[in-house]
Amino acid sequence: MTKLSAVLLVLILAASCLIGKAETRDHQLIRLSETYELANIILALTDYGKSDPWEVSQQSAYYQEVRLHFDQYASHPLLAKVNYSREKWESYLSFRTDAYAFDFNKDSHLVRTLAFTANRGFNPFEENLELVDDFVKVTGFRQFYKDHLPYYQRLATDYLASQRYPEMLQFLEKELGKRQEITSYAIVLSPLVGRMNCHRMVGDVGTDFITLPNFLLTGKAVRTVSQEAIASGTHMLFTELDHAFVNPLTDQYRTLLKANFSNQKWDTGSGYEQDSLATFNEYMTWAVYDLYTQTYFPDVTAKVNTDWALQNETRGFYASSLFNRELATLYHYRKPGQTLKDLYPIFIKQIGLRQPDLSKPLITDCNLANKTIEDTLATFVIHFSEPMKELSSFDVIRAVSEQGKLKQERLEITRQNNGLDWSDNGRTVRFTLNLVKGTLNQLIFNYPWKTLVTLRSFKGVDLPPYSFIKTTVSAGD
Repeated sequence: MTKLSAVLLVLILAASCLIGKAETRDHQLIRLSETYELANIILALTDYGKSDPWEVSQQSAYYQEVRLHFDQYASHPLLAKVNYSREKWESYLSFRTDAYAFDFNKDSHLVRTLAFTANRGFNPFEENLELVDDFVKVTGFRQFYKDHLPYYQRLATDYLASQRYPEMLQFLEKELGKRQEITSYAIVLSPLVGRMNCHRMVGDVGTDFITLPNFLLTGKAVRTVSQEAIASGTHMLFTELDHAFVNPLTDQYRTLLKANFSNQKWDTGSGYEQDSLATFNEYMTWAVYDLYTQTYFPDVTAKVNTDWALQNETRGFYASSLFNRELATLYHYRKPGQTLKDLYPIFIKQIGLRQPDLSKPLITDCNLANKTIEDTLATFVIHFSEPMKELSSFDVIRAVSEQGKLKQERLEITRQNNGLDWSDNGRTVRFTLNLVKGTLNQLIFNYPWKTLVTLRSFKGVDLPPYSFIKTTVSAGD
């Protein structure tokens, strides 16, 4: 056995020891819950679950097996009752997550075993318990689950091998302080969860209901996955786990935060802005992730952190890059022995100083926007609502439809190759670019997961992700 093989074997055996059995709820880290998987299967079979591109993860072979087995029961009345939507996300999340509080008794009937609900005022799983019981009986769900238990266990083992969970917990406890009231932590997973990770207290156990990285869902071996993918794949778990540390610390500084942080200034419709502390906590949990990757994944942190900052900006937290850099700078220049917990009030005051000047930069005009031109060599003149950083190069994603297929290509705009030129103190940029003949060319700026160098204002706020300009080049003769 090679040294590498031996190390991998030790990791897998150690991970296996952390996985709880499906029929028990002990103090193991990963809890395989039959009832949680039941709820996710039910939601995946609804019209909404089938049609929404993000709610249910559909890229795994397992998803196809779910559809193959259960589609014949599409007319079951339960599916119409729980056919939720994006607007009814509380009901969707509650149905899915509350199922964890139930188990099957000796007669295979569902009974509540935990005093737990995910969202106050929502109780859809228990309200539909009779229909859920009937669905289980009619569809043969319990046998399906039993047949796939080895898959769930293998997935859990691979997940732990990829997440570096001990390092996460060590980092958070060191930087933000141990949570004395939490006796242990748990992770609950399903290969069907596509979005809406959440952290909840289940009794005295800090419990994370998480989304799995794509590389696990598509069956890729952990040892073959790049460091960038591993680092990025830890984001879902880390930014739920760190709510257990960030939220109570934020609450200690509620008065200071109220004087220095306005949801209306930092939030453009995330859905969290109605809660006095939630917007700040969302910003903060993602910013702390940046510090974690800088510590444990230094070689890939720039790309990974850019991707997730842009993603957070699509959620309404439009100044994420600015917020993250402010925290990272303060942390970098901290005094010996200082932790994030020590820096918390300093950072809140620092953010307060940046708040009055916050604004979102926008493209206000472009000479070729929504125009049809004859020549494939096009010179773009773009005007912005405020001064931008005058970068020597930046990225644009050119998207075109060729032969019925969408083709996207990342292009680097430079002075040498594209005549990149800034003017009007950064309010105007000019560059030349080759377009594709006979089709609509869409130039997309700050494209999450594709852009390497982002456009941002002089104040440090990114141009909104997916900002675009459309220009058509005629087919000609």
